[in-house]
Amino acid sequence: MAQNDPELTKAIEQLFTVVGGAPVPADIAALTILIENNAYDAGVANNKAESYQPNFQKLDYVDFNRIGPHVPAARRMQWNDDDGTIDVGLNADVVLQVGQEMQFYAKNTSGGAIDNGSPVMFTGTVGASGKLTFSKAVADGSITSLYMMGVATEDIPNNGFGYITSFGKVRGFDTSGAPYSETWVDGDIIYFSPTVAGGWTNVLPVAPNLDLPVAVVLNAATGGSGSIFVRMNTGQYLTSLHDVEALSPSNGMVLIYDAAQTRWEANTITAGANIVITNTAGNILVATTGASGSFTAASGETITVISGIITSIV
Repeated sequence: MAQNDPELTKAIEQLFTVVGGAPVPADIAALTILIENNAYDAGVANNKAESYQPNFQKLDYVDFNRIGPHVPAARRMQWNDDDGTIDVGLNADVVLQVGQEMQFYAKNTSGGAIDNGSPVMFTGTVGASGKLTFSKAVADGSITSLYMMGVATEDIPNNGFGYITSFGKVRGFDTSGAPYSETWVDGDIIYFSPTVAGGWTNVLPVAPNLDLPVAVVLNAATGGSGSIFVRMNTGQYLTSLHDVEALSPSNGMVLIYDAAQTRWEANTITAGANIVITNTAGNILVATTGASGSFTAASGETITVISGIITSIV
């Protein structure tokens, strides 16, 4: 029992007040509250002494109310019956669903505000703070897919910090497709837009644009009632596969397997006698030159060549 405890003093004074006569219910209720409060405070003090930690409570478990009222707030935990998990309030606008979402806390250094629901990419770090910086995602192939980061899950001002979702739901923005002159429906796969930095499209991008099937539309809606589910996928490049060696590809190269190295290698086709090979962008031209006569193909056909030109196949 704590010494010089003002709450205990109040309880004892109340007891002395009512002991001379029959206590009324209000007196009993007030006395009970004072005694319970003192017991609670004593328990807190005991727990502090045992743990050597301020504001520490030893608990076997915590049961959350299944049904609200639930009011989201920073640093508040409560049960989310709809998603079947605990909600953790990260700030006034962002709630983390435990076990169902993954998020980064990073700094917007893009030079302008980034809206909730915007695709973003990693751009660097904030000194030795351990935090990342980001800007609107550029998916036209000029930036490697390795830098693609996730989706802003709140409005983040320039030079402000905010949360980026790499896995989980992002809610509260227009998912109708109208901002990009498209029409989206529930279940649409959407990609980082190759034409609008920080934008979306439901049209499959083609190379060299980045093909990033990042999210699915959960609720196609206008205004602030739309939602998506993000599953960040940065895709792959052929040159980054473990069994491919193609560091400096050039026009006309093909992949040839090297059994000794146990890998595929980028190389050009070697020209032989009376054979000319011309490598161009997306094309390999094979021609004969300087030879005349007839040749028998493996199928038994006779190929006639005059001055390096095939004149007949019989």
